[in-house]
Parts: sequence; C-alpha cells; structure tokens
Amino acid sequence: MPFLPMTADEVGDTPLDVILVTGDAYVDHASWGVSAIGRWLEAHGYRVGIIAQPDWDDVEVFRVLGRPRLFFGVTAGNMDSMVNRFTASRHLRSTDAYAPGGEFGLRPDRATIPYVAKCKHAFPGVPVVIGGIEASLRRLVHYDYWQDRLRGSILLDAKADLLVYGMGERQIVEIAKRLDAGLPMSACRDIPGTAYATGSKEAPPPVGDEVIELPTLDECRADPLQFNRVTVWMYRESNAHCGRVLIQRHGERTVVVNPPAEPLDTAMLDRLHELPFEGTQHPCYRKPIPALASIQGSIAVNRGCSGGCSFCALTIHQGKDVVSRSPESVMRELKKMTEQPGWNGIVTDLGGPTANMFHMRCNSEAANKVCRRVSCLHPVRCKHYGTDHKPFIDLLRKTRNMPGVRRVYVNSGIRYDLASVEPEFIDELATYHVQGQLSVAPEHASSKALMQMRKPEIKYFDAFIDRFKKATAAAGKELFLVPYFQCAHPGVGPEEAIELAHYMKARGLRPRQAQMFMPTPGTIATATYVSGIDPYTKDPVYVAKGDRERSRQRALLFYWKQEEWPHVREALISWGRRDLIGRGPECIVPSGPSYGAWQKPKSERDGVRFDTHMGMKVERASPDEERAETWEAVAESRPSA
Repeated sequence: MPFLPMTADEVGDTPLDVILVTGDAYVDHASWGVSAIGRWLEAHGYRVGIIAQPDWDDVEVFRVLGRPRLFFGVTAGNMDSMVNRFTASRHLRSTDAYAPGGEFGLRPDRATIPYVAKCKHAFPGVPVVIGGIEASLRRLVHYDYWQDRLRGSILLDAKADLLVYGMGERQIVEIAKRLDAGLPMSACRDIPGTAYATGSKEAPPPVGDEVIELPTLDECRADPLQFNRVTVWMYRESNAHCGRVLIQRHGERTVVVNPPAEPLDTAMLDRLHELPFEGTQHPCYRKPIPALASIQGSIAVNRGCSGGCSFCALTIHQGKDVVSRSPESVMRELKKMTEQPGWNGIVTDLGGPTANMFHMRCNSEAANKVCRRVSCLHPVRCKHYGTDHKPFIDLLRKTRNMPGVRRVYVNSGIRYDLASVEPEFIDELATYHVQGQLSVAPEHASSKALMQMRKPEIKYFDAFIDRFKKATAAAGKELFLVPYFQCAHPGVGPEEAIELAHYMKARGLRPRQAQMFMPTPGTIATATYVSGIDPYTKDPVYVAKGDRERSRQRALLFYWKQEEWPHVREALISWGRRDLIGRGPECIVPSGPSYGAWQKPKSERDGVRFDTHMGMKVERASPDEERAETWEAVAESRPSA
C-alpha cells in the first residue's frame, strides 16, 4: 500500500497482524521510527496498521483498526514525550514539531504509559510491546527531571508485556515470528535487546556468571551513588558482543534486561532505507508537519555514534558502533529522488547522527568483541578506531556529480576533531557542501567542563576554525560557522561559565542559540546531576540546580546582547566577580543596573501565559526559549527508531 493503513476502510476485511500506536503524526519516511518499524514488519510479510496521536481518554480510538492478530506495538514517538512537551526550564512548549500544524497537546506526559493502558482496555489479552526512545532509556531505574525523583522501570509503570530497547528492527521481527508460530509472549523473553518483568509467583529471574544484579530501586532512591552504579553497568554491558543480562529488583518484582541486539549490518540497513516509503505525511493531514520539513530532501547514510558524549543518549540507544549504508544504496535512493516530479535538485542533508563517521569503525574485530568503553574518542581516541574520511569524500563526489543534482549539502552534525585529521574533507566541505553556514557543537571552552561532557578539548575546535576559514577563502566563498554551546551541565560552575564567556568574546563568537542542559533519562550526565559525583572517577562534581543558578549561566552565553546585560551583571555580582563589570579588557559587560533573568519585570510577568497542567499552573515557554531548544530536540530525535 502507498501508506500503512490508519482507518478501518484502509484495513479492509483482513485483520491486521500488528498495530503500532505512536505519539507522532504518521509520516511515511525512514527517519520516522514508527514508519521504519512498520515497513520493516511489512517487508517480512506482516500486515501493519498505525494509530497516530490518539486521544488517550477515548478507548474507542484504539479499536478503530480492529483487534491485532499478534500484538500492539506502542511508542511515545521520535522523542521522549516529556522532552517534547517541556523545555529545560520546565516550561510547557507552545508547539509540537511532530504534530500537524505544530499543534501542541496531542500527546500526554509519559505517553507510553496511558497508550498501553488503553490498548489493554480496548482488547484484553492482546500482548503489548513497548519501544522507541522513551521506553529504551527508561528500561531501568531512571531520573525524572520533571518530577525531580527516581522512577522505576517504565515496563512496570506501563504494565507492558515486553520492552524493546535500541533501534528495534531485529527484535520486533523475531517477536512477530514467535507469536505467529503460536508461541506465548513468555517465549519471547530470551530475545536480545528486550526486557521483561517477573513476579513473585513466576519463575525466578536468571542467575549465573552472565547475570549482573544491579542495586534495587529502593537502594537507588536511598543512595544516589547506587544510581550511579546502575548507569555505569548499563553502559558497560551495552556491547552486543559481550553484554550480559542485567536484573534489578523493584519491590517484589524484578526487571530483566537481556543483552543488546546486534545492530543491523550494511546490507540490512540498505534494505530498510530502500523500502517503499512515500517520503511524506499521510494524506489525512490537512496541515504540514513541521519536523518533516527538516528531513525532506535529505538522505540518511549512517546510524549510531562512537563519540559517547555524556549528555547524549545516542550511544545507549542507537549504539556505539556506527553502521553505514553502502554507496550504491545511497545512489539508488538519490536516483529515485531525481525522478520525483517537482524535485528542485538539492539534497538538503547527506548525513546522520554524525555525518563524517560514514563507514568509520573499529579496525580490530577481536578488540571490538570485548570492548566496554563508552566512547571510542574520549578521553583519547582508541588506537583501533578508523578515521578514514575517504569513503565519505567519495560519496559526496558521486552524489554531487549525479545528473539532475544541483547541490548536496551536509547539515548533520560533524565531529570536528575527526575532521581535523583529514584536511581534504574540510576543503571538500567548504567548497561544495555548506549552504552559507555550518553548525558545529564545541559545547564549552573549559577543559574541566569538556571532560565531564566527554567532548574534545577546545584546541581541536580552534584548529577546525582555522582550517575552515582557509578552505572558505581558497574557495572564494563567505561561509560562517555556527557554534552551539551548553550551560548548566554538570561540571560547569561560575568559573567555567566565565571562562566560556571570555573565550567567546576573545574570538568574536556570538551564538544565536544556546542549550541549557536537560537531565534526560539514561545518560551519564544525568547520573552526575543526581548524585553530584562522577559515576566513573567518583570525584565530586559541581552541579547547577534551580532556575536561579541555571539562568545565570545562560545569561553569560549572551553577554553581547544588551537586553541580557542586567542578567549578566547580577550573575557576576552574585559570584563575587564585580571586577568583570566595566570597560576594561577583561570585563564582560559594561556597568549598569542588574536583576535576575528569572525575576521578570512586572510588565513582562503580566504578559506571561499559563496553562493548567496536572492541576498546576505551568508557565508557557517564551518564543526565544523554544527557538533555543528546537535544534537539539529535532537533531536528537530524527534518527530514532
């Protein structure tokens, strides 16, 4: 079918095998998680339907496609639903990029939980499998920033039968095969990349040398250092080749997490991306879906990331091993694009989570099978990790020279420390593949902060700037680098915030967007935020908590904006650094009045909009706050399946 069915008329008389429920609107594109899983199941012979952004208060909505023969698959969508709904300041957003017309409010908080409840209410006895990034990162005890407490596994909160973590293609097909053969859901409990729960009346959880018993939920709540241990074990056992079973007790129940599933190989990834996706939103929608605009005209060439940044969930969700498509597959997809009516000849992005990691991998199969490193690049690049840019350079040349193609741009993130290893890549990038500006994410300038972030030293960013400027000059172009910086990350205190402001001022950097750290489930930085202790070194780490301190750090990122000067002065005064206010060479802002960014003048407060949310008045995010966070939200969610 052109689209997977969303209505009873589209389903027809033959029952569906699997029904997928999602918090996103339905866009038939390989970068849309529910579409990728749906098409993958379809390619393996199963009939699949989609219930998109259902009314979670109306059980009849979950009955519209009939009773699925095998199971319901539930996902909150391409993003964690709480990240989708709230900013880093816990303000409600005004829009939802994954809804028609950007309409806000079409998904609930922690959407996986109410969706599962309604599936079970609609059709009692039908198994429910949960997956996607929300379920994946909440599979064990996790910190919920919006409630400011540790929550147990979402598997128990949702009362689902099975949880799929990671990208999910291998697991979901294996589940379908076993249920199709007449086996019960309990027969799926040994599938890699899944988690299940046992109770006091069931068979005991597994034991043995290949089983790691984690600190219990109660122990983690009583001692944050135990939560650190859980996070470390989750990352240590994330290699599909050597990962072990993790078990964690939640009162009388136990959550069992099987070792990760092997990532798709190149041939399978090629097959996935060449399935008959329509590449657009379902025709039932009358308004455009904003997130679709960021991926239309783009081609994904890889998945996974070897960087292991402490604040990013890519490593634990997509995997540390980068899997890349074959150049032939990419060219076939591009050829298909050139044949579409009305195509403008421009590839808006040729990339992935990290574009220039295309076909980079561990060069030692033996080492990779026993590797437990979180990052291949930090604190130093592993000697086994290949950094050859030639496959990506060759792909760029082939795509831009294809008949019918006018331009090929790289708008995905690039790893600048890797790019600096290959000057030819920077030359190619500047000459042919940058559309006015190139976004890079140094995140900070302080060595202490960058160590906590697991990002390269700022000297690598400086070297990249110099090389990029030379390349643009040689190409006769005027191109700009757009750096993204982050504030309030664990390890960033007043000294580090001031150091970053001085760095930006010395180099004339004026970022238009800056990200305030949000402690999302499953990351190393979140464990540090909760405990104030580095989970690996066990050293104390400064953590900025509360709107006041976090807002002070954010103000310094915009030291150059006159409207931010009063906030910057207040921050510097509170930190005992009045010497940085004035006209001297070391000063950050000129003299003048000071007041806190979180204490809005009365005229501004009167204009603030509030919504009633879960019985509380919750402030809406300002337009500036939403714009500042949109880049990260879309970038992190785009590759998730």
